[in-house]
Order: sequence, then structure tokens, then C-alpha cells
Amino acid sequence: MPSADSESPDESFFNDLSQQGPDSNENNTTTDAPGARKDDAASKRKRIACVLCRKRKLRCDGTRPMCGTCKRLSHDCTYDEVRKKSGPKRGYVKLLEARLQQVETLLKSQESTEQTREPAPPDSTTAYVASTVQQPLPNSNEFLGAPDAAPSISPGPEAFSNSATSPGGEFQWEMIGLGLDEPLPPQDVQDELYRLYFTKIHPSVPIIHRPRFMAAMNLAPHMRPPVCLRYAMWTHAASVADKYDALQEHFYQRARKYAQADEMKGHGEGTITLAHCQAWALTSTYEFKQMYFPRAWLSSGRATRLAQMMQLHRLDGVGLDVKQCLPPPKDWTEREERRRTFWATFNIDRYASIGTGWPMTFDQRDVLTNLPASDDAFEKSKPMATGSLEQALGTNGAGNLHSFGGVVLTAALFGQNLLHLHRPGPDDNDDDLNGGFWTRHRSIEGMLLQTSLGLPDHLRLPSGSADPNTVFMHMCIHTSTICLHQAAIFKADKYRLPINVSNESKIRCVTAAAEIDSIMRMISHLDLASMNPFISFCVYVAARVFVQYLKTRPKDQQMHASLQFLLTAMQALRRKNPLTESFLVQLDLDLESAGVLGLGQKPYLPPQTGGTVSATMQPPSREKTYPFQEHHVE
Repeated sequence: MPSADSESPDESFFNDLSQQGPDSNENNTTTDAPGARKDDAASKRKRIACVLCRKRKLRCDGTRPMCGTCKRLSHDCTYDEVRKKSGPKRGYVKLLEARLQQVETLLKSQESTEQTREPAPPDSTTAYVASTVQQPLPNSNEFLGAPDAAPSISPGPEAFSNSATSPGGEFQWEMIGLGLDEPLPPQDVQDELYRLYFTKIHPSVPIIHRPRFMAAMNLAPHMRPPVCLRYAMWTHAASVADKYDALQEHFYQRARKYAQADEMKGHGEGTITLAHCQAWALTSTYEFKQMYFPRAWLSSGRATRLAQMMQLHRLDGVGLDVKQCLPPPKDWTEREERRRTFWATFNIDRYASIGTGWPMTFDQRDVLTNLPASDDAFEKSKPMATGSLEQALGTNGAGNLHSFGGVVLTAALFGQNLLHLHRPGPDDNDDDLNGGFWTRHRSIEGMLLQTSLGLPDHLRLPSGSADPNTVFMHMCIHTSTICLHQAAIFKADKYRLPINVSNESKIRCVTAAAEIDSIMRMISHLDLASMNPFISFCVYVAARVFVQYLKTRPKDQQMHASLQFLLTAMQALRRKNPLTESFLVQLDLDLESAGVLGLGQKPYLPPQTGGTVSATMQPPSREKTYPFQEHHVE
């Protein structure tokens, strides 16, 4: 940058005509008068760059008739003597600012007027929920009829315009490419449903690897997880959120529809995938939760048979070569997800049978799959060695368990209890304390005791109360104890065995029921919607023990208080777990037959009328609930 005393002007001089005089040039810097020479010293003469140098933005010395640059390059040199003043006129900017302020004021006044006249349009979530709920649900005959006669359960046209579009037409492409009959929920609704599922449902059924699932959702539409699995997950998520409660039945219908559609494609080979097994396991769990018992039984059969077809029960064992329907797992995480999916179907198989007395699908002797690792290791894909179910049932085997593995162990104990009661041997001799029945009884009781005493610290209560599976595991241990000793009481009374046999079992039943009551009090402040839906069965079994106790000792206030609390807990459970209503109806009949009085309220209160699915359900009948509760408490 030139100094203040420098004779040479800066570069901007030649490109700014406002600084140039009409008659100035470098060779005309002197005048005849001394006064003019003095004026030139005060204000330097301004020179004009030639047209060519200005156009090419070259430095011009302003020499006339030809500047040095043009002379050197042999170009025609011309000068434009007209000075163009740059920039707006004086006051023009202020005028623009004033007009802009007027426009802003006018717009604000119009917006405030429109807001008072018209309500704001609903967001995509509200629009999707409203349009979907308006669609009637198909009845069974229509749903199972011919495909061309099946009614559409898709949302109306407004759902397509408001919520089924996205940049690039992704939903329309997915509908065409995957054969969907209706658009999937808007992306923000899907994101919230996934968040609800992995926050409230996944902790009790941790079978899906969340990072890989969410990464797969970013793939091309035909490479994403199957639609039936997504709808099954959304069904569970909607069932625990008031905001989406009205959508759960629609999602459930679609989950079944697309799962069955995949089964009917080709020869059915498309349904032999881990995701379809997971979809049927989740669907079966939801159907048990909603008291759709026949469907739940059949859906659990689909899940267990798929697991057997894919050899999920033989992941870690060596046996005879059989037909393989799945390629080997790529890494430990994929193998662990297969393990967890198998054990989820194993649990459902046990719960379905213990509730009905019907045969189990899995034979525990055929299982060669190790127990699941910790949830943290599965989530972070950290390989962890685990043992088999047989090892966990052995001495000191419970010390290596994790929460989901603990639930598997209790489900296996349910199964052994079921075989103990419903598969008698030729040498049972129920009237002989050394016979087969009582030998099995003591063996199962020993496994329950060593499991309860051998649990690691992180699976004990109250330190593990934040984990739904840890809570459910303890509830199942005490429930198995009650079921085992209820059968012992029945046999001891029937065959007139020594009174101490019956009394000891009664004490064990009351103690286990009191433990369940204590656990329910411990978790009463937690969100019960995140608990395993079969927890209501455990609460019912404990409540029935108190009813039987009060039948002979009606004035025991402590038992009255415990029974009252469990009834209140069941009322709270049924808000998001309709399965509890089945047990409440049965408990109401038990109270009437036992003649127990003095309770603050009846155990079964019909749901209040409302707009939700659960609010419009009719109270279940005794015929519907009887097989689920009677067989192991006689």
C-alpha cells in the first residue's frame, strides 16, 4: 500500500472512475500559474486507465495517446473520457430500508390475522394416526378370504398426500417394490415407534441387534428388514404408548398379513429367515398379551418350527448332519442374535404350555445352543463365552448367568415342572414318598433352591430391579415354587400322606407368594409397561395362594393387606397388559368360591368406556380363560 507522500496512486484508482478527473493524465501535471502548482500538490491529479487495461484489469500508466501496456502489446489504446459514477444515488439505501420495514410490518399483521382465523394444520404424525384409525378393521372372514375380495386396510387418500410422501418418492417406491397395500408411517412416526420399542419392549425381549437393525433401515427398500417384522415391532410400541394406542390393532393386522403373504410366495422359502422367526415370536407374544389365545398358540408354533427348521437349537453343538436352511453366521454378533431368537421361542413355547397344559414343541434334550450373553456384550458386539442350559441347571451353574439367560433358565424350570405333572412314569407311586413322583419333586425343588441361592450379585434384588428380565426371573422362580408345591399339597391330601408333607408345602407356597408381593411393592414405582407380559401370571398365582390361605384363616389382616395390594397391582398392570384381565376374572371367581370378604374393591372392574382398543374390549369369559390357569394349581 503506498504511503501518504507517495506519488504513485494505489490500484483501486484506475478502476474507480469517481476518483478520476476529466482532463487529467500523467504528462499534464504542471501548470503555468504557481497557485495551480500548489493546488496540485494538495490534491494529486487523477489519471484514467485506458479502455483495454480497464477491461483486462491490467495496471495502466495512463500515458497518452498510447499507454505503456498497449504500446508493448501493440494494441489500439483508447480512453473513455465519460466518468460513470458508481453506487446508488444519495438517500436511495435509506429509502429501500424504509420500504422493507413497511413490508415486514404488513406481513406480520396479516400472519396474526390468519392465525386467529384458521387453526394450524396438523403435523404428519397426527394426520397419519387420524387417517389410519378411520379405516375399518377387517373381520376374520374377510381377512382370511380370497385375496381379491379382501378389504383394504390402507389409510385414505389424505394419508398419501400428507404422510406418505418423501423426497424422491421413497414410500411410493417401497409400496411398488415390496408389494405393500398401504404406505408405511411417516419417517418421524417410525423413528418414535422404534425408540419406544427399544426403550420399553426390547429390554424384556432382547432378540434384535439394534445397531445392525437401524443400519439395515438405511439400505435400499428391498434389502431392509421384512415389513412384517417392522409392523410387529410397531405393534408392541403402539401398545405401550397412549399416543399410538389406537394404531396397535391396525399394525397387528398388517404384521400378520405380510408375514402370511411372505409365507405364500413361491414355495414358502422366503419365510425361512431369522427376521421372520423374530416377527412370529413378537406376534405371538402380543397375541398372548391381548388374550388372542388360539392365534397365540398357532403363532408360537410358527416361531418354534421356524427355529427348528433353521437349526437354531443346535448352534453350539455337534450332532448328526441335517439339512441346513441358513448359511453359517458371519461373526459372533450374528450367532448371538440367532441364539437369542431361539431362546425367545423356547420361552414362548414354555409359557404357552404351562398356561394350557398342552405339549411343548422343544425337547430340552435336543437343545445344543448355549445361553445368551449379557445384553451389553450383545449391544456392543463384544464376544463372550457362555455355557449350556444343562450346565446352568447343574451345581453352581447359576453363577455365570445373565439376565436374559436367567429368564431362559426359569422357563426351562417351568417346562420341567410341566413334565413332572403331565408326564407320569410307571413307577410314580404317588402314595410313596420314595416313588418317582416325589423323587422328581425333590429334584426340581433342589434346582429351584440352588438357582435362587447361586445367582450372581448383579442378578439379585433390589440391586437388579432396574432390569425387567431380572425382576421377571425372580417372579418366575417363586411362581415355579408355588406351582410345584401346589401339586405336592394336592397329592399329599389325596393319598393321606403325613401331615408335615402338606404343611411344609403350604409354608413354601405362602413364603413364595409373600416374595412376589414384596417384589411387586419394590417395582411399583417403575413403568410396568416395560415388564414381560407374563408377569401377570406370576401375580395371579401369588394372589390365589393368599385366597386359599384366607379361606381357612379369614381374620389374618396381613394376608388381607397382601391380597389387596396384589389386586391393586393387577389393576395397574392391565392398563397396558390386557392379559391381566383374564386372571382378574378367574380371581374374582376364586374369591367368590372361597367366600373371602372384606376387600376394599372387587378384583375385576370392567374397563371404562373410551376410544382406545383396550377400553372397548368385553370382559373375558370363564371358558376363555379356564385352560390358562387351572391345571397346575389344583
